[in-house]
Amino acid sequence: MMDLAVMDLAGRVSRVRELLVEAGCDALLVSNLTNIRYLTGFSGSAGLLMVREDAFVLVTDGRYETQAERELAAVGATARVVALRSHEQPAYLSGLVKGVRRLGLEAEHITWAKQRSWSESWAEGTELVATSHLVEDLRERKDAGEVARIAAAAAIADKALTNVKGMLAERPTEVEVAIALDGEMRRLGAEGPAFATIVAAGPNGAEPHHRPTSRPVGPGELVTIDFGAKFDGYCSDMTRTRFAG
Repeated sequence: MMDLAVMDLAGRVSRVRELLVEAGCDALLVSNLTNIRYLTGFSGSAGLLMVREDAFVLVTDGRYETQAERELAAVGATARVVALRSHEQPAYLSGLVKGVRRLGLEAEHITWAKQRSWSESWAEGTELVATSHLVEDLRERKDAGEVARIAAAAAIADKALTNVKGMLAERPTEVEVAIALDGEMRRLGAEGPAFATIVAAGPNGAEPHHRPTSRPVGPGELVTIDFGAKFDGYCSDMTRTRFAG
């Protein structure tokens, strides 16, 4: 990874704890994976993060034990990683909420069925409280490390287009251009595209969310390309219109 400003993860967790006091909660269970990554650096697809005044614990499964420890160490996150099988997690979570009178849940990311299931199992006896945008509101203000990563994502996408735009004169299909662009962004250091790349040639440019097809790019056609790169969790988004040939 390129040399970038360090992100203030410790400061983020401190601010979450302050917001918990304002929300009248003793702890927060973070379930949204983007918010978990924001607070810990963990990029896996399964995890729950418990934030208490006296504890900061990431609960995941065995698939991610090594990855979680590596990713948290890389960004200096202080959360303890606990990797358990799914049937073992309720008992562990039950221990984590001992002494917690009011546990905040991320209302926008927890279903009613999940809340009922938890309240009848490992969280029995603990009041589950709906919270809204505690972490998301913090994410609105970017620190220097975040700004640097967004700029890096934009630079990768810009360079990738520069490297592949010459193929438009060779009558490629829309799909071929999209694949080439996605691959070039990865080659330049991106995790992958920030979203599904749009390549829309000729009349297809009238569709804002056109999906690339096997239609060849015709000589002299305008080609709309909407794309972005994802770098270290941060995304760029740009739209360019090129003239084929």
